[in-house]
Amino acid sequence: MENPRSKDNFTRSRQGATRFFVPYMRAFLALFLFGTFSFCTTTSKFDRLREAKEKGSLLYVLRPIEPAQSVFSFRVSLDKFEGSFREGKRIRLKEWDLDSGEFSVLELTPGFYSLKCRDMDKIFLLKDGQRSFLSIRLYDNGPLSLPELFISELDTEAALRFLLAESRMYSITEK
Repeated sequence: MENPRSKDNFTRSRQGATRFFVPYMRAFLALFLFGTFSFCTTTSKFDRLREAKEKGSLLYVLRPIEPAQSVFSFRVSLDKFEGSFREGKRIRLKEWDLDSGEFSVLELTPGFYSLKCRDMDKIFLLKDGQRSFLSIRLYDNGPLSLPELFISELDTEAALRFLLAESRMYSITEK
């Protein structure tokens, strides 16, 4: 009597995890290269401060390089309040990811805004022709504690210190 399994010819390429990778290697490589070079955002190093328009304002959102949790990207959202912030009606304007050592520049109309990152929320007022700087920083309280997030307003000199520190901060702009 013949063994029914002897008719099957198992080769090494059909065994293990490589059986899926080898036949689809070209497709995998093409998708990897396409994904690597076709992101929806571009980065460029800081060049100079932009001037705010008369009927608008500029907001710089900075995330300086911090050693604590610097590998993680934080989701940042910007909301605008209709009227006063006490009324509480928010309109979501933008939501983006901010890595360590990156900043974003936004052209906005005057009014009350809220910048939110994780559980921290900062409410601020923008006026005509104003250039504002907000910094998202992590503070480490001790060797065994988790770092805390803090959003603070900066003056122009402190913001330039972060932006020009060894030319390491990159601007995030959408395509």
